[in-house]
Amino acid sequence: MKIDLFPYLASLGFIYTYGRLAIHFAPKLFCYFFNEPVALQQQVEKPRIFLHLIGLGFMHLMVYSYSSLENTGLLIQLITWLTFILGFLACQFTWTKKFEDTFAPQFKRSTAKSSENFNLSISDLQLSQLYNELVRFDLINQDLTSLEDFRNILLKDWREHNSKLHLKMDGPTCREFYDYLIRTYPNNILTMKNLFITSKLVLRPDGKGYNYNTLKNAPIRTPVSKQNDTLANIFKKLS
Repeated sequence: MKIDLFPYLASLGFIYTYGRLAIHFAPKLFCYFFNEPVALQQQVEKPRIFLHLIGLGFMHLMVYSYSSLENTGLLIQLITWLTFILGFLACQFTWTKKFEDTFAPQFKRSTAKSSENFNLSISDLQLSQLYNELVRFDLINQDLTSLEDFRNILLKDWREHNSKLHLKMDGPTCREFYDYLIRTYPNNILTMKNLFITSKLVLRPDGKGYNYNTLKNAPIRTPVSKQNDTLANIFKKLS
């Protein structure tokens, strides 16, 4: 008895593709419908959605063609498999760092290469409010990071000071903090890698640096952090 693998593998491909989309966008839709700040980088998300529409379109078309065509010779099967795989790979490409770097704002990419400053556009009053709220909810180590340290890290060149940002946040919370920060104050050249890794200014509760892959994959492993509501309320006051 001949087993046709295509329907089974196609089903797995759809489950993985739609599942990853759901994990990525579900928290943002939840925040949107409940009038919470939504951390969404449109320059990246719009191309991501567009490529998914194309990739999934080809995937669905190949499944429909495979099931409706009477003549499923070797050549037809090969074309169907290859087209389906190309559609699947187009969707998965949108989750790579190369894709994000390609579609990130050109201004941010070009400036970040020559600057060691986050160029965050935020008033002194807003910065003080943000610091006080992080202290209030015990998300920052006040004993090791003063308001002046906080100001130095976000506004000055990295080499101009010896300040460190000692956070009391796990990986998922840090990722959401970054997303809310760039969403609330979009005029900046902040990248997640520069903030948490390259600058070497932000430290974990144990005094060590954060792991980039942990932060990058946080939305997949933990779509909503334990401090999501707290961060949403903090940045809602600042927006």
